[in-house]
Amino acid sequence: MVAVPSGMDPRWRSLRRPTREFLRALVDLALPPACVACGAPGAELCDPCRRNLLWRRGPACVRCGEPVLVAGRLCGGRHDELRLITRLVAPLGYAGTGGALVRRFKLDADPAAAGWLLRTMAAAWREAAADGWRRAGLVPVPLHSRRRRERGFDQAAWLVAGLGVRLRLEPLTGVLVRVRHTAPQGDPRVLSRDRNVADAFGLRRASKVRDRRIVLVDDVFTSGATTRACAALLRAAGAREVAVLVACRS
Repeated sequence: MVAVPSGMDPRWRSLRRPTREFLRALVDLALPPACVACGAPGAELCDPCRRNLLWRRGPACVRCGEPVLVAGRLCGGRHDELRLITRLVAPLGYAGTGGALVRRFKLDADPAAAGWLLRTMAAAWREAAADGWRRAGLVPVPLHSRRRRERGFDQAAWLVAGLGVRLRLEPLTGVLVRVRHTAPQGDPRVLSRDRNVADAFGLRRASKVRDRRIVLVDDVFTSGATTRACAALLRAAGAREVAVLVACRS
């Protein structure tokens, strides 16, 4: 599906999401298929964008997904960024096409980019997950209501809804909530990402996570500060284990 470029007209971003999607459908009728990453006419992913995908494949550390020589082994890293997190599943690196796809999904609400990322995340989880995770619950990293109004949708909740269908896992949207608005983690004014998200989240319906495995879902894993804050609440509520599933690791 062709996305209208985000810089084309500022009024585009003020439209409600259903209106934006309807207008995109009209654009699709008039224009040929386009690359979901760069918008160039042609296949779902053009050759340059496909070559610029940084896949995190092959023998990988069972904790962080970084390359190892022997499948099923740990990489030897300290994994401080994964404190309280059993494992990280991220099929792509953020550099290159992976980041472009995430930005088109999150900032432009592009459903074609979203669908491509959703399929990729579902396939990565199927490959990585052990049998003990078949009854896991899917919890989105929550977006503050102010940010959701600005963006027009909650990208992590959208991913959880799609992953729930594809992986046959229970979506637990609303279990975690964002109780404090924070600056984006990449904002240069943020001197400590851990302090930036301290006390920014709350937990509702603790019974939904008690004594079960939880998959925390977001679009990108960077420092891990946000997911660690969420994992701490889930573990305190009685979750047996917390894994993280994202599209990209930066």
